Amino acid sequence: MNVLLVGSGGREHALAWKLAQSPGLTKLFAAPGNPGIAAHAELVTLDVRDHDAVVAFARAQDIGLVVVGPEAPLVDGLADSLRDAGIATFGPSRAAAQLEGSKGFTKDLCARAGIPTAGYERVTSLAEARAALDRFGAPVVVKADGLAAGKGVTVAMTRAEADAAIEALFAEPGGEAVIEEFMTGEEVSLFVLTDGSAIMPFGAAQDHKRVGEGDTGPNTGGMGAYSPARVLTPALERQAYDEIIATTVATMRAEGMPFSGVLFAGLMLTPEGPKLVEYNARFGDPECQVLMSRLEEDLLALLLATATGTLADHPPARFADTAALTVVMAAEGYPGKPVAGGTIDGVDAAEATGAKVFQAGTALDGRKLVAAGGRVLAVTATAPDIATAQAAAYTAVDRLDFPTGFCRRDIGWREVARGR
Repeated sequence: MNVLLVGSGGREHALAWKLAQSPGLTKLFAAPGNPGIAAHAELVTLDVRDHDAVVAFARAQDIGLVVVGPEAPLVDGLADSLRDAGIATFGPSRAAAQLEGSKGFTKDLCARAGIPTAGYERVTSLAEARAALDRFGAPVVVKADGLAAGKGVTVAMTRAEADAAIEALFAEPGGEAVIEEFMTGEEVSLFVLTDGSAIMPFGAAQDHKRVGEGDTGPNTGGMGAYSPARVLTPALERQAYDEIIATTVATMRAEGMPFSGVLFAGLMLTPEGPKLVEYNARFGDPECQVLMSRLEEDLLALLLATATGTLADHPPARFADTAALTVVMAAEGYPGKPVAGGTIDGVDAAEATGAKVFQAGTALDGRKLVAAGGRVLAVTATAPDIATAQAAAYTAVDRLDFPTGFCRRDIGWREVARGR
């Protein structure tokens, strides 16, 4: 089967790497891909906002499955256009992708369905936001309503921080935000595949959102992750599945917008039990890198079953009983204005340690690999436990020569501390 993978980040490199291992794959195309993905796929130049062009390419190349990696094309309705053309597609419809595309949509759904989440208010003006902050006090969470690449969230510990966040959000007309109650607990990522009816558990991970060590500084798209996340015990996972995931899938189906694809629930493990922080309508980045490193299944077969509504016919997904940990190398200035063009050497040396270097924000300048984004590389290692995987990942990081790059040196710190 010929497959088209849409996207260019570290998530898509991990998906391409795993798809390339499928016995059912004939040829993999990636649009636009990146230099790392080029080792597994033929890169093609397609404007994914031009749905007709994507459909025409899929037909011309006899594509049997399109896998949409990032959130923006999903929110833009690319999956709808492909399915309307009779092309099997992994990824939710525009209506279902609102679970990620609008924080307010998801909070309202939680309220209707009784899904545990933080108290909230939707606001559409600076005055409304200030009034909501008066009611919530501090600490408080301020979220931009739309897509923000993981960076539209401010966890404000003081009223001054919250005021600065809302002033930035409403600096231009048309802003919308969600003001949320601050939740206490540890955060974890839970994944399932669903075709709108059947639901298949697909692992758990813990991301590290803050740019600085010890979870300090502004939020990012993710500075590293590990899996499995054992803080999500089997009992807590079952509770989250029953009260949050299954309820969401059933509600979306009942309301005429069934969710088909991967549903990624960010959970807060509060003293009252798991509560939904937010949903993503695609694999996480960098969580995808650790999940793919542990997956012991034919990924293509699973994604195709999800896309064609036959997921119930497949046995549960199997993951290796090992740990995986990924460390993100970012460009100087991230998450603000990252420095582009920095030379990257040593990828082969890093991978000679047994780690895998997934490329995200990279490009070729002639024959040189250079930084071309905020998060540039995701250095991923597997081992029997998190502490050993952490050590292996940093051994590989230290083989890289990326002078304008930086990373956190404490990815996995909570789990390593628990293991002691």
